[in-house]
Amino acid sequence: MIHRLRAAATLLLRGAVTVVTLGTGFAQTHGPVVRIRIINAQTGKPVTDESLNVALRVDQIGSVAMPADKRGVIEVETGRATLIRILSNMYADCRPRGELYTNYSIASIRRDGVTTGNLCSDGQARAKPGELILYEIPKTYVPTYPHPPASNLPHSDERPQSQ
Repeated sequence: MIHRLRAAATLLLRGAVTVVTLGTGFAQTHGPVVRIRIINAQTGKPVTDESLNVALRVDQIGSVAMPADKRGVIEVETGRATLIRILSNMYADCRPRGELYTNYSIASIRRDGVTTGNLCSDGQARAKPGELILYEIPKTYVPTYPHPPASNLPHSDERPQSQ
């Protein structure tokens, strides 16, 4: 499994970045690293079972699903990339809609750290240099509608108009 994941990551990222090598559950990196910390906006605890889609951009390349560790952190070796884009998979992203497809500057993340928007709670941790913080919540809220919306307009087969 680890060998297949390593091979897939190598194929997708070859030439644009140096690949993160996965060993026995820990990311081993050999270059500039950005840490993505995923926080549950409702509890403030780390999200450990998420696998974010991460795309590094020097030129346009694809994204790779990367799992969080037991601390809710994904370490990404960025190589020559200047931008990073992340998308949630198993959790609901708390960023405002306009920020969902944002390309974050790797230089800004390394220099100051970046905390993404959080519409799900008042939580707002301060990112450390080299860290990108993302807030998520479980995808448990599914609205239910017991009855169809009320309408005064007849359907085409109800009360036909006589002429």
